[in-house]
Amino acid sequence: MLSLAMVAFLIGIVLAYFYMQPQPVPWVDEPTFEADMCVRDLEAESTILARTNIDFDRLHPQVAERGATFVRLAHSCLGLEVRLTSGYRSAKEQNALYAQGRSKPGQVVTNAKAGQSYHNYGLAVDFVIIHDNKTDYDLSTDRNRNDIPDWQELGELGKALGFEWGGDWNSFPDYPHLQMDFDLSIRQLDAGKRPDKEAVAPLADTLKPLLD
Repeated sequence: MLSLAMVAFLIGIVLAYFYMQPQPVPWVDEPTFEADMCVRDLEAESTILARTNIDFDRLHPQVAERGATFVRLAHSCLGLEVRLTSGYRSAKEQNALYAQGRSKPGQVVTNAKAGQSYHNYGLAVDFVIIHDNKTDYDLSTDRNRNDIPDWQELGELGKALGFEWGGDWNSFPDYPHLQMDFDLSIRQLDAGKRPDKEAVAPLADTLKPLLD
């Protein structure tokens, strides 16, 4: 029989083996975006922003403004072309999206029925990376070759602009999703409460010189 000392030794080896295994780098919860390499090119930014086809007027003013800034800074700071693909969604549009992968063909892309998404209240936008005129949803892509996945950089940029990024969610991560809740829950919004039109989202200090 093995002695207690030998058993303890073997357990220690097993535990050391597991704890020493490299762990994946997590998607961080706090913005880590650095803006010191940004060079604004307003003309080029405007050209790229014009390719976004959503109704900014249906969004909360702050969501619309920061959403447009997100597209602009993605170009000037990260060298990435981004388009907003979705903004406000009606109840009918939300239910149609919820049916996808369930009662309709396609992959499941949302767990939210009508009234359960911040899109339904003009408080969210979705985006995609465009490369060679094609959408790129590969989470490992690093087009700007700085050893950080482009989607992670964009998530950090969104958070620096005051958005909550769906890529941080533990349950059903939604990497193309950005939202501002202004401290209002879906239940409160569904009950009719709305953020003030003058409400302002926080802005990371590193971005303030770029937007002054």
